[in-house]
Amino acid sequence: MRVKYFRPDIFKLDDLNINPPVIAPAQLVQAYLPVDRTGKFNPFNMMYDPIPTVGKFNKTLEECCMDAAQNLWKLGKPVELFWSGGIDSSGALIALLETKSDSDILNIRYTEESIVEFPLMWEKMVKGRNDPLPDKVMLDETLFNNHDIIKVTGECGDQCFGSDALRDNIDKHADDWKSIFTWGSFGGGTSVPNSKLITGNAAHDMPRKNPKTYKLRMEQLAEVITEQVDSAPIEIKTIFDLFWWCNFCFKWQDVDSRLIFTFTTNTEWKSTLSFFNTEDFQRWSIVNHDIKHGGSWETYKQPAKEYINKYIKDENYRKNKTKEPSLIKILQGAIDEKYNFAYRQKRRGRPDRIKLVLEDGQFWRRNEKVPDEIYEEILIGGYHG
Repeated sequence: MRVKYFRPDIFKLDDLNINPPVIAPAQLVQAYLPVDRTGKFNPFNMMYDPIPTVGKFNKTLEECCMDAAQNLWKLGKPVELFWSGGIDSSGALIALLETKSDSDILNIRYTEESIVEFPLMWEKMVKGRNDPLPDKVMLDETLFNNHDIIKVTGECGDQCFGSDALRDNIDKHADDWKSIFTWGSFGGGTSVPNSKLITGNAAHDMPRKNPKTYKLRMEQLAEVITEQVDSAPIEIKTIFDLFWWCNFCFKWQDVDSRLIFTFTTNTEWKSTLSFFNTEDFQRWSIVNHDIKHGGSWETYKQPAKEYINKYIKDENYRKNKTKEPSLIKILQGAIDEKYNFAYRQKRRGRPDRIKLVLEDGQFWRRNEKVPDEIYEEILIGGYHG
């Protein structure tokens, strides 16, 4: 029996006396669900997408997009695309429209903020197809229950290009990857000014861990990534390489399923697909690692922006568009209070939040104790009590 999803605090909630080290590299790239796609450090028998072998791969990013779109249409069902106006979902929209037949049905699910983010695309490709929706209904849970519609997100795109967790430290992208151990107060190392191990859009209001917990996480980080760099499909030399590999390896499954399991109370996941979760996109990422950015945050995902510009001529978007927290904007707009760390903790503490989902559809919510016999089946050997 395999696990599709688990909350990272499940070990504390159910008194398992387990502190898996895989949580540390996942936290480095802001992954809530920590899954090791090499299979080495997972505490549970996980469902995950194995990292593919490359072989003789020479497809362009555009070809990968068109192939992914064609495979979605082959499912023979209407497609509902979550479009934010950002780089990933805009690339998906172009491919779906370019490969769509007259009989295929495409609905575009977006908000007013999506128009603000990419007004020219809205004008040329979206306007007149569907109206924008209020933030509060964007994640309508009844949509996920309808398996006659394929829901498509732009997820896993960021994992192919690097990591937005590096945004606060992009000036260190070319540093030796081992310099990560000098960031903050890792292992008693020298503090590097303005270097943060907790970074990015969701981290600015997080309280810092107490010294004991921080030291443990840094020790776990060293344990895992020191071994994992040798498992990477490319040679890990720089900080950028390291963040890409951690994002690619440890956060892939998190973003692939978070729209449902983390941000709703639903467990119906089988008809919601991430556009960039294909083997070809992963192969493209491995083969084209050297062209993912040009040394600045404005050039992050530049190949994707060039592809978009082929269909939507917008020089400002091509040159200056950066990664934005589009999902967080929807979550902020859907509530009547401030979306901050305190709110996120309160939301996660609600009894109806999902704690564990199994491959066969069984699930448990936060306040429901998972039976011991289930743990006996899903825990990896070394984690059994």
